[in-house]
Amino acid sequence: MGREDILQGLNKEQRQAAEAVDGAYLVVAGAGSGKTTVLSRRVAALVEAGIEPSSILLLTFTRFAAKNMLDRAKRITPAAADVVGGTYHSIAHRLVLENHRMFRLPEKPTFLDPDDVTSAFKKIAVSLGGKDENMPKGSALAKAHSFSVNTKRQLDDVVHDRFPEFSYAVDFFQKCSDEYKTYKRTRGLLDYDDLLVAWDNMMDHPAIGEAVRKRFRYVLVDEDQDSNAIQCSIVAKLGGESPNVMVVGDPAQSIYAFRGAAPRTMFEFIERWPHATTIKLNTNYRSTEEILTIANAVDRDMRERFDRELLPAPGAVGETPIMTQVVDYETEAKYIADKILDRKVDGVDLGEQAILVRSMNTARHIEAELVRRRIPYKVSGGIKINDAAHIKDMLCMARCAANPLDEPAWLRVLTMARTVGEKKASQVYNKIADAVSESFLGDPCEIIMDMCKKSPDAGPISEAYRILAAGGPPVEILERAMAVVEDLFKLRYDDWSSRKSDINAVIGLAEGQESLDSFLSTMSLDYSIDKKREITGEMQEENPVTISTVHSAKGLEWDVVYIPSFIQGHIPSAYANGYEEIEEEKRVLYVAVTRPRKILEITKPTTGFKGVFLQQSNFEYLIAPFCEQQKIGVVSRNSQSFAFGFEDDYVDIFR
Repeated sequence: MGREDILQGLNKEQRQAAEAVDGAYLVVAGAGSGKTTVLSRRVAALVEAGIEPSSILLLTFTRFAAKNMLDRAKRITPAAADVVGGTYHSIAHRLVLENHRMFRLPEKPTFLDPDDVTSAFKKIAVSLGGKDENMPKGSALAKAHSFSVNTKRQLDDVVHDRFPEFSYAVDFFQKCSDEYKTYKRTRGLLDYDDLLVAWDNMMDHPAIGEAVRKRFRYVLVDEDQDSNAIQCSIVAKLGGESPNVMVVGDPAQSIYAFRGAAPRTMFEFIERWPHATTIKLNTNYRSTEEILTIANAVDRDMRERFDRELLPAPGAVGETPIMTQVVDYETEAKYIADKILDRKVDGVDLGEQAILVRSMNTARHIEAELVRRRIPYKVSGGIKINDAAHIKDMLCMARCAANPLDEPAWLRVLTMARTVGEKKASQVYNKIADAVSESFLGDPCEIIMDMCKKSPDAGPISEAYRILAAGGPPVEILERAMAVVEDLFKLRYDDWSSRKSDINAVIGLAEGQESLDSFLSTMSLDYSIDKKREITGEMQEENPVTISTVHSAKGLEWDVVYIPSFIQGHIPSAYANGYEEIEEEKRVLYVAVTRPRKILEITKPTTGFKGVFLQQSNFEYLIAPFCEQQKIGVVSRNSQSFAFGFEDDYVDIFR
């Protein structure tokens, strides 16, 4: 295949990137600008130019991305089959295994997966006296250690910055981290972070580093804006003094700082190699001109950016984005559900519609509405509302109070208590069932306190049951009950702070419900019916609506995108206080508004749960001028009674 065949269909900037050979190149690839096409064509062009395929290294962040690009290149030129491609970790894994003697490792070293690492830190924490409930748990210790390694930052700095609630335990973090290194060394173990450390250290050795550079003469990096410090270090050392390195990415889409990504990586590329050539891919082949107007407005507001503007492909004209002010969360959920169904009638498949949120707890009211409407959906970047363990725990507590004979709920709740196993829980439930089955006058609290007296959690569980069983406004009694058992949940879940916000969001869904029973019916019964229909095939077979965090939506696209709860505290996040955090939130918004192909809908409720007034987003000035504005009032609730007055009659439903 000739050169022109390889470059066929590319625009001027794409051709420039694909034809590049020697030197350092920074390709600023705007959203939807065809970077995957450019990378695969450049690989093919290098091979066709006579470059040894095995000397070309393509680094990506997912195996799928590497396979996709190399498959495209092989379709153009079969010789590309010998190009080396993969994630940073997969390439490092090969380097470590094939050079194990260099690292004084066994031929087949054992690698710890993330769960193994967390377990190791838990064991180490206990051995160092970390049994105090106020001390950091294994997951926090493991995350801090990993973040420190990947960002090349001191551990104490990481703890103060990322885990401020444990600032008092900095020394404990350090002791556990040091002990973890000893733990691995004495057992011949490695974790995934060690792979990158090994590769980075290889490059520092004069002879070995030069050998690796000769092995990989041409380096291509995809999604460079997501690289962390140690990955940037590896790329810099691969390039050396005479780099043949091309990095492709979009600094406006650098949204993984919380994972250790270095937002400045693409700017530092130019600082490292000042003579590098910058190529800007500005033609967007995804979105309409109206949507790109908003994307460009967000991009222009970023403090550190490349001077560029996304341009629509010829003929890409569509609808003006809509910003809708709604009265409250309930109205917002109903409005979005209505729009989804209306567009389905108009021919837009459910699978081509997505709801993007900053965090999943902000989507729970919409998720509940989709469940009520029997609208099939899937969750990306989170867990479905009834699949989350902590939500199940809370709902089971409520189910016990609503129906003291609910055996599955009781068994889950009772086994939450320390020292209470499944056998003991069954004995306690049987006693409760005997006491309440005839008259429902037995007191489960007394039974729990008597039979589980050795468990420190018997008291809180009993008190939570008493609060819920006494009745009252569902939101109020759920909040009081959860406050009683909060310490139990803290012990049960290492990441309780994030899970707590999820629980609070679900409790908020009980607002407006007449009773605990009606709330549970919405959360459990409707969901169960949906699951049964999915299993039996009764539900229409079609791709579901997607509910996704913006972070999980990166790289994806849909015809229609809804961005709900465009309010302060969600977009931007309530946790974004400093300059860097605010800039990160702008990049998150940029990613969100560049996902739709044709239609963008933004909603902003005025009041939240309990009638709390919600503050306008600080980013509204970026969006509002380019949107059609509208307001939606209260959506009425259907409250017609289904009671027929035959309470004295009996219909056996267990025949």
